[in-house]
Amino acid sequence: MGSGVEMTGCGKFVRFLMFAINFIIWSGSIAILVLGIWTVADRPYLEKLLGSEMYMTAAYILIGTGCVIFFVSFLGCFGALREVKCMLLTYFIIVLLLFIILLIGGILGYVFKDKAKTTVRNAMVVAIKEYRTDEDSPFTEAWDETQQAMKCCAITNQNEWAKNPEFSMSDKKVPKSCCRKDGTAGELMDCQRNPGEDNSYTEGCFSKAIDFVERHALIVGGVGIAVAVIMVLGLLLSIILFKMID
Repeated sequence: MGSGVEMTGCGKFVRFLMFAINFIIWSGSIAILVLGIWTVADRPYLEKLLGSEMYMTAAYILIGTGCVIFFVSFLGCFGALREVKCMLLTYFIIVLLLFIILLIGGILGYVFKDKAKTTVRNAMVVAIKEYRTDEDSPFTEAWDETQQAMKCCAITNQNEWAKNPEFSMSDKKVPKSCCRKDGTAGELMDCQRNPGEDNSYTEGCFSKAIDFVERHALIVGGVGIAVAVIMVLGLLLSIILFKMID
């Protein structure tokens, strides 16, 4: 189902441009897929401390979106080369829907940014009270991994561990994961009893977690905006090419 007549030089240029734009979108879809996989693999323990499944859900949405864009960009490339009107029309509809989803997602992300910080802080306040050293707990694992990986302690300062009955009723003021791991067993015990700048992490985990999420969101958002802008070009070119095909 191609064109009945030979395309003019202008038509060939539009077709080539359509192919080039969709090749860039295809490359962008791979970048989105990689970002999604990176989000799943990097800092998965933060999900429990963030207070919702939003972190991992966003990662799976990225992976799903990347797969859809990968398919759609192929559809646009093939439709442009073969001059198939139904494929170009399908391409236009799907890309328009994806663009609207990306736009709404970006707006909601901006609107709820400050609310998300409050949610994270409240979740960490709850999680710090659920920390237990004598039993397997997802909160214990999340706190230990977060504090060691991000080199931080508690929410904003070490004194917040006193809110946990396990530390308020013993001579230990912080868990082992707040201590630097370059000392002996005796030094580690001393760190738990007398934590300070020389033997433990003093910066809170809340600011570090928020900084990490915001940096991550900035990278993801930048790639998403770039792909969305290129999608607009793809939409315009698909309309032009659609009308050029007899």
